[in-house]
Parts: sequence; structure tokens; C-alpha cells
Amino acid sequence: MKVFVTGGSGLLGSHTIERLVASGCRVQALTRSEPARRFVTSLGAAPLHGTVKDEATWRALDPVDAIVHSAALVTTPTDWATYERVNVDGTRHAVQAAARTNARLIHISSVAVYGRQAAAGSGSAVAEDAPFGAIAETDYYARSKRLAEEVLWHESERLGVSAVALRPCVIYGERDRLLMRPVLRAMRFGIAPLVGSGENRLAMVYVGNVVDALVAALDRPNATGPFNTANDGGFTQREFYEIIRDASGRRLRLMRIAPRTAVAAGKVWHAVTHLIHPKRYRGVGASSGHFLARENPYTSAKAVRELAWVPTTEPHEALRRTVRWFVERAG
Repeated sequence: MKVFVTGGSGLLGSHTIERLVASGCRVQALTRSEPARRFVTSLGAAPLHGTVKDEATWRALDPVDAIVHSAALVTTPTDWATYERVNVDGTRHAVQAAARTNARLIHISSVAVYGRQAAAGSGSAVAEDAPFGAIAETDYYARSKRLAEEVLWHESERLGVSAVALRPCVIYGERDRLLMRPVLRAMRFGIAPLVGSGENRLAMVYVGNVVDALVAALDRPNATGPFNTANDGGFTQREFYEIIRDASGRRLRLMRIAPRTAVAAGKVWHAVTHLIHPKRYRGVGASSGHFLARENPYTSAKAVRELAWVPTTEPHEALRRTVRWFVERAG
């Protein structure tokens, strides 16, 4: 099988390349820079220089059996127009390229499409048929991912493309720049916030287990539609800190914070930074309190049932492995 991967130098894309190459697939990866080209080449992929927002790049793509579209802006501090060009227009180009090459399309979406506050306040498991909630105008990532899925389903139906959208929650793992790196940096002072009791199970999923779902989708060409990939067993908030402490060998004291206080602090931080840079996305700071305090609200029963998704890496071991990876590279 020949597979084209976007976002190949990122967390999920790089792990996808490694898995596909190990299974005997020929992989071509989109790269924007010389360091990215060298990196994907080291993983065994053939680089294609360009960007997802450039239609000419997609037209240069050779025929492939499948496209894995994982490239996206997540927390980049830039304006809405840039998020729209990369996350929304990039997805439109991916569907059209899949139609031209008769390729299977695996689009990496996000549980953010449901609306962050709607999911946080849900009293029941959030499945793929759950109604979408409101998304704040300033939440560029969630807005663009929802619009990208709208484009995906409209264009794939119009063009006859076989498509799947995987909706992971927060992904962590080796080479993670968005979560684990800043978390470990913050913990170097020996203090971490424990929001509420700490017994809630966090909405996190190991990158290797998301790749398991991706491969399962590639192996099942008749499966289409959205699939939550947001439950691989997981760990509680307290276990999260304890595993990091033990795996890193650092002393760590947990500071108890009321959920209401944590949520309010996130909102204040977001409001202040928005006043300073009104047209720049400032990440998900306003939602961080909800993330730490709430129980994982999502269900991945459909992926288990229809994709036969079986996460192969136990989450506690996955987190220990991730922390050790960062500690070893920190010197």
C-alpha cells in the first residue's frame, strides 16, 4: 500500500509513518522545511515539499492508495484567516486529491468539534451522534476543526470519496511538543495543581493507540464516518502526576485547587491575552481548568465496534515511556 501523510513531522504524523513503514507500506510525507524533510526521511518516508493550503502541492501528488491528513494548526498564535486556510482549506484539498487519485482518506479531526463547554457540561457520554454545542468565536482551533469536518463530509459525498474522521481527545506521547514538554517544564519547580479530588479520569489518549485506530480504519475500507478515539483506558488526574513524578525521579507536591477557581483563572488568562492580541489565537487556556477537573466525557464504543479498535499500549506504561523519553533527552 502507498500512503501519503500530511503533518508527518508532528506527533501523530511521525508515529503514523513509523508504523506504516514497519508494516511494509510505501510512505510519502508532506514537508514544509529542510529539518522536516530530514526528519521524515529518517523515518523511512519519501518527502514531498509543499504546504496543505497550496492546491498546487496536492496536484503534484502521485497516485496513492490512501491519504492520512493529520496536518493542522493547534495552538499557533496567529489569526483566524490562517487557521481557516490551513485547517479548513487544507482539508478541502485533501478530499479533492483523494478523489483524483481514488484514495481512501483518513482525516484526523478532534473531539473539539463537539464544543468544549458542551462536552464539559454533558451529563452523559459524548458519542458521535451527540449534538454539537456552541464554540467561542475566539476558539480558532475548535471552529476550524468543525468547519473542516463539514467540508470533509460535503466534499467526500459530492466526489464519492471513502472517508473516515478520527476524533481523538488530547494526544500525548514521545515527541509531544504541545502537552508533555510544557507540563514537564512547569513541574521543574516541584509543584503541580490538583484540581478537585484528582480522581477524575483525564481526556487523554496515547499517540500509539490513535495510530492503532488509524491502521484499523485503513484495513476496513467499508467503514466511513466519524469515530471517537478518546478512550484507551486512561488514568486519573492524580495518577497522571504520580506517574510523572515516579518516571522522572523528581520531587512533586500537589497543590489542591477548587475546580471553580481553576476554571476562573483560565478564563481570566484568556481574556487578558485576548485584549493584548485580539486577532491572535491564544490556545486553550480558558478550557484548561475544565480539562483538569472533569471526567473524560467521550465514548469510543463505535470505534471499538466498527473498526475493532484495540489500543495496544497500556496507558500507565505509555505515560511512563513518554516521560522517560523526555527526561533522557533533557540530559
